[in-house]
Amino acid sequence: MNEARTTETLTKAYRVIGSLWCSPQDVDIGEVRQRALSLVSELREADGESADLLSRFLDHPPITEEEYIELFELSPQCALYLGSHVFEEPKTCAEAANSDRSEYMVDLKNMYKNFGLEIDKQELPDFLPIMVEFLALTAQSRRDAVRQKFIKEYMTPFLGPLCSRLDQLKTPYFDLGQALSAIVQTDLAETDLVQLDVTPLEDSGS
Repeated sequence: MNEARTTETLTKAYRVIGSLWCSPQDVDIGEVRQRALSLVSELREADGESADLLSRFLDHPPITEEEYIELFELSPQCALYLGSHVFEEPKTCAEAANSDRSEYMVDLKNMYKNFGLEIDKQELPDFLPIMVEFLALTAQSRRDAVRQKFIKEYMTPFLGPLCSRLDQLKTPYFDLGQALSAIVQTDLAETDLVQLDVTPLEDSGS
């Protein structure tokens, strides 16, 4: 698959996967699942593993709004804020202002601003659908150092703990989390290949 086609597929995959993490009351879940189903065969050309995992997730019936709230929202069994799975919850407001998670979220906001993305002030920057949408919006800039840093340091290390929690809960969203992890790794691998292609070879005779 050529670079332009891969970028287009990654953009579609991120948008669909990001929407699948959203509440049924915020998206037309039937329409999103239909787009996801139509994407599977195209995605398989770029990354068979993520396509299989996405297909496995779609084999399960869609979640109801009540089930979603119980799983991800009010007193959530698994919060969709990536930082909450790694950083300890501060005990006081003073600790919160100077916590590792606070620094993490400030860095995320700065990365978003670097690409001209402003998020809703009522939403936290480590909310997973926002982070995935950011990857979709910046897929054309896959060689950008800030974007690569975002994936390698601010997203990938946090997806593991999220997926571990989803696995413990025996929810189909574990497959969606694994699909996202796989497509992110493909994103990085394809970017590295592109960079290798444009790097001049050293003269072995020098």
